[in-house]
Amino acid sequence: GFDSTFISLSHAVIVLSPDSSVICRQYRNSAAKKKFVPWPIEMRFCQDSKSQHEPSLHYWFRARGKLSDDPALHRCVVAYASDLLYSGVSLNPHRKRGLKTYSLSLDHSMWFHKPVKADDWLLYVIDSPSAHGGRGFVTGRMFNRQGELIVSLTQEALIRRAKTPGQTPRPKL
Repeated sequence: GFDSTFISLSHAVIVLSPDSSVICRQYRNSAAKKKFVPWPIEMRFCQDSKSQHEPSLHYWFRARGKLSDDPALHRCVVAYASDLLYSGVSLNPHRKRGLKTYSLSLDHSMWFHKPVKADDWLLYVIDSPSAHGGRGFVTGRMFNRQGELIVSLTQEALIRRAKTPGQTPRPKL
């Protein structure tokens, strides 16, 4: 059949390799304040803290440890990992100290273009072209280390500011 890909990593972004990327200091510091439960996914962020207000996020990820060769398992792990930070990217331009939110995925679609290995580094490029009316929309692309597009994603999420204790509810109309 037909085989063509018109976007590659070289067209998308210029990023450091996962070995050169570091865990974002801000994330590490905030995570240190919480009861830590190790994620089954290892992440390496490509952007520094100056870009935290951009409606985008680029990071490498992989499953911790070696997985079996079952392709379905690899797709499931990638699907799980795809939603860890995804919808929150639409809030990046609005982030400020003390902002507390909650979100709920309205839809999350994935297209697997090529076989994927979840226990090898994958670059996740997330962009949010829109956050409006309590909804955030994000698109994502995952690339393997060779720069090939492996997965495309979209998600729309309901995003709300968390209520603070004693806050008076506002009328909805």
